[in-house]
Order: sequence, then C-alpha cells, then structure tokens
Amino acid sequence: VVTFRQTDPLYVLDLSNPADPRTAGELELPGFSDWLYPLDGGLLFGVGKDANERGELLGVKVALFDVRDATRPALLDSRRYGDRGSMTALDVSARGLSLQAAGGGVTRLALPVLLNPDDGRTLPQQQLLRFQVDGGTRTLATPAAFELGSGWLDLSAARSLLLGNQVHLLLDGKLQTWDW
Repeated sequence: VVTFRQTDPLYVLDLSNPADPRTAGELELPGFSDWLYPLDGGLLFGVGKDANERGELLGVKVALFDVRDATRPALLDSRRYGDRGSMTALDVSARGLSLQAAGGGVTRLALPVLLNPDDGRTLPQQQLLRFQVDGGTRTLATPAAFELGSGWLDLSAARSLLLGNQVHLLLDGKLQTWDW
C-alpha cells in the first residue's frame, strides 16, 4: 500500500487476521508509486512519480522494492525519467505495462512513456522503456529505451507485448517490433 503527501510511505500489511489487519513494516521515500507489481522472491516493481522534499512532482519514477521481510521493506533501486508533466501509459490505462517471465528468475517489463525533457525542448519524447529484474541478484537493469519520436500522442491505447525475445508495440495505429 502506498500513500502520498510529500513523501511516499510504502506500507507492508499483515492480513493473516483479516478482521484485524496491521502494518507490519513501512518505508518512506520521495515520490510515490501509482502501481505496484509483485514479482517472484518478495520483490515489488513500482511505477509512479518522483517528487522533491516539498511534494512537487518531478518525472516518472520506477522502483524495485524488497519486501521479503515484511517488517523491514527496502528500496533496492529507483530511476527517474523525464521532468514534471512526464507520463506513462499506466497513467491512462491499467494495461499500460507488459511483463514477461523470461526464465532463470528474470522478469522483463516494457512501458510506453511521454517524457518531458529537462533541457528546454518543448515537445515530449516518445519512448518505450525497458526493464529487466533479476530475482536471483535482486537487481534492476535498464536496457536502452526504444526511441519513438517526439510530440504529443494518446497513450491510452498504447499496448506492448513481450513474446519470446521480441517486443511488440501498438501505438498510434502502428505496430512496431524489435528484438529485446
């Protein structure tokens, strides 16, 4: 469970007694996760927004959490993409992220984004971000993003699909395919 005011407490809840749920542990950090995806081995992959100490939203934030010990959740890694106003396909659709169990404890994820640049350019950059979580080493890798162009577009119908060693993206009426 996450909430947001100026920081994002990640609460791990103990539901062993549904009539009396309790907080088992918590972790506070800047920003927040709109979406949390449980992965094998007590890992959580979070997607949301970064924020400064005043609670002002910054860019897109992804994070990898370790919740194996519910009393001591830990942030293993986090990354920020773009500047304020940046958005992901998850901001407009629950189907905005695709996941694939790639074998050997590895999970691959693909996420279409519009990233507002922090270098003064006015048009957002369209990208398909890629992530790889290794459950054995408990690490987050970020292969190079696929560049899709610049400008505004409707992310609500963006769909990515991970099949085998390929990434497929349906965006703005066009289907594109790349090797992972």
